[in-house]
Amino acid sequence: MAPVVVKPSKIFYGVSVFVFIAGVVLFFVVLLFGILSSFNNVGHQVVVPGSGIIELDEAGNYNIFHEYRSIVDGKVYSSNSINGLVYALRNVKTGEFITLTNPESNMNYSINGREGRSIFEFNIDEPGRYEFEAWYETENGEEAVLAIGKGFGANLFVTIILCFGILFGSIVISILIFLITFFKRRNFN
Repeated sequence: MAPVVVKPSKIFYGVSVFVFIAGVVLFFVVLLFGILSSFNNVGHQVVVPGSGIIELDEAGNYNIFHEYRSIVDGKVYSSNSINGLVYALRNVKTGEFITLTNPESNMNYSINGREGRSIFEFNIDEPGRYEFEAWYETENGEEAVLAIGKGFGANLFVTIILCFGILFGSIVISILIFLITFFKRRNFN
């Protein structure tokens, strides 16, 4: 008795199109939520000149961003330059000053009425309360917003890699389904 060979249905062509469309939709959904999640990590805002106590929940590397367009407590801020601004970050518990260094990579963002670029980074060994203070060396300086966040660049990088994996994976799978269906249907005749 010969084995029964079943001709693949044309529905599989539709399945391949569905897989492709689902991959594209998932690409954009993951990208959007990944960007918003990364941006939410830049949550501590300080209006300068001035100071503020910030609660940092994790040890590790953080970035300080100059938000040249920002909104804090319903007030819109726009600052072109923060030249001459002096910065200090101090652990409230120990009194230790934290060293601020130039960022290893330049990061920019523009989302939800906030636009910023990285200006410093720092590392803390323990979570806790930190006082961030900034003042101008001279009396002349405009009010600006500085934002502090952790993992912005790394989270964004992972999101982008994941999104392209989803996109290319769905393309490859949809092409495979299409080709397998095509050749099996063709060989059946």
